[in-house]
Amino acid sequence: MTRRSGVAGSFERLLDNLYAGTLDDAIWNRTLVEVADRVRAAGAYLFAINPATGVVLRDENHRVDPTVSEAYSRYWTYQDIRRKPFLEADVGVPQTEESLQIPNLRSTALFNDFLLAVDHPHVMPVWLRKAETKMVALSFQGTRKRGPFERRDIEELRRLSPHISRALEIRDRLERVQIRAHTLSRSLDTLSFGVAVLDSTGKLLEANAIARDLFREDCGICYKSDSTVYLRGTAGSELHHWISTGTPPARRAEGLLHISQAVGPPLSVLVSPLRAQTVSWISGDPRWLLLFFDPSRQIRLSTELIARDLCITNSEAAIVAMVVAGNTLKESALCLGISEHTARSQIKSVFRKTDIRSQADLVRRVALGAARSEPS
Repeated sequence: MTRRSGVAGSFERLLDNLYAGTLDDAIWNRTLVEVADRVRAAGAYLFAINPATGVVLRDENHRVDPTVSEAYSRYWTYQDIRRKPFLEADVGVPQTEESLQIPNLRSTALFNDFLLAVDHPHVMPVWLRKAETKMVALSFQGTRKRGPFERRDIEELRRLSPHISRALEIRDRLERVQIRAHTLSRSLDTLSFGVAVLDSTGKLLEANAIARDLFREDCGICYKSDSTVYLRGTAGSELHHWISTGTPPARRAEGLLHISQAVGPPLSVLVSPLRAQTVSWISGDPRWLLLFFDPSRQIRLSTELIARDLCITNSEAAIVAMVVAGNTLKESALCLGISEHTARSQIKSVFRKTDIRSQADLVRRVALGAARSEPS
């Protein structure tokens, strides 16, 4: 009874490690080696192939010499007479030389010039997934000293293979999420303005490259040791009020805050609440989007694209570009050589034509549209 309980406990622990390995590559590698030990194999080779061509699309070596799998993939896979009968095997059913029924295997060049040379004459593969364009298998190699795989090894792998397949599917999903997150992160880093995402308490969840730069600079934007984002001056109290109550300050209903600088124009912060949704069990959920516009970075905007995107005139697009870059109407008018009255009239015309109701909405529309170009 004690021995049986120990075996069961060992299997439960192995499953725990297998699923823990979906989040940790080191645990994943270590656990597949442990699976190899349970079936007394020299190592394990996880691979995905194109069934039509036999080309190996991806592989992992677990205590298998990478040069061995590389040589097999490059040359021997096309001469492996075990390939055809294994392709016909069912998912989750481990195979051996005996079950594959290859009577002349030991007389082939594959066996004598390769398998014996690398001391992997015995094999026990199992399909984890089969599809028209991709098939995934896990193969265990046995040495001459170990001998052929036995019935108990086959049954052990049969019991484990559904869990390995499931864990691999989870790893795939997590990997896709990581790729999408990495792609999104890289895309955000190409923006000419800062982007930060806060949780419901005002703590920083994510920030792009410019936002991270602004946090490091003495410009009135930083985050504390507990990751709470802090804005200097009136903007800080207004942001705190908005986040704590969910209601924007009366005079900042449009969501545009300004941080005064010792030298130069103020830095603008556009605050947008995100749709409330529960995403995670433990960490904070995204609740606030902050866009930081620093005029000193001289964001260049294409007036032609703004005019085309908003269906406004080029002169109106010019004033829009100045405002979105963080300039006041007075500064924009002075730079463009027009009166402040004219600048204000043009902005009102833009609001009327586009049904945009505030300067903050205008900034948001243009900053996230196609008119942005790289910073100068």
